[in-house]
Amino acid sequence: MANQLRERHQGLKKKYRELIDGDPSLPPEKRNQVNLAQLLRDSRERVKKLTEEVKELTQRLTEAQGDNKLLRMTITRQRLGDEEVGVRHFPAHEREDLVCQLERAGLQMEEMEHNMKALTDELQDVKAERSVFREKAERLNVELNHVLGNREARIIDVDALCMENRYLHDRFTQLQEEVNLLKSNIMKYKSALERKKNSNTYGKSSTSPLTGVLSAKQVQEMLLEEQGCSLPATPQSISDLKSLATALLETIHEKNLVIQHQRHTNRHARLLSQQGLNREPHYQYS
Repeated sequence: MANQLRERHQGLKKKYRELIDGDPSLPPEKRNQVNLAQLLRDSRERVKKLTEEVKELTQRLTEAQGDNKLLRMTITRQRLGDEEVGVRHFPAHEREDLVCQLERAGLQMEEMEHNMKALTDELQDVKAERSVFREKAERLNVELNHVLGNREARIIDVDALCMENRYLHDRFTQLQEEVNLLKSNIMKYKSALERKKNSNTYGKSSTSPLTGVLSAKQVQEMLLEEQGCSLPATPQSISDLKSLATALLETIHEKNLVIQHQRHTNRHARLLSQQGLNREPHYQYS
């Protein structure tokens, strides 16, 4: 292409020189007229050729723009897998909507980044506060260990000590309830003993009356007695049966209280031991 332009330039330059110099055989006036006419014809031909070239280039530009648009549509269709992408994705109003959505998404992203930064700062503050409290707890444990004898074989834990204190308090409350229960049983035995001294009615009732507090062995012996299966329908036998039922209910109630206390004690002991096991590696000496 460059060689063709260079050759064309050389030919036009040579032709221009010939027109300027003219034919040496003609007089100067004729030579000037011939040169001007030739220049005019050549200029018109060049204008015509240039006009045609401009039209051709304009047509090529239009075709290239159409090819570019078709290529963009084909690439977008292949990427999105949509046959109607040329109709739906290229109108101006949809492009404006997409730009608005993109701007809103950008604002939301900035807000989320700001929130994330604030949460990160808050997390750092919480970590710093946790470190401060941990160091404070360690210092308190060391001081407490020093006050309680400075035994290096055992590290006193304030939290574990509080848990143990709470456990001992609950245990003390349970023991008080058990003591009260034992006192009530003693009062029942005393009243039964007084009734035994004062009652002299018939047979077995005078020797071994139902007291309201029976052991498991006594209940088993009374149920296995042959005479107990055919008691006469007397007020005394009915009273004895009522006393037996009451004694059984009270015994069951006492056993339930003991079981509940034992469960409560086991739960506190398990929590205390678990906490001790969790804290023991943290306070071990290297």
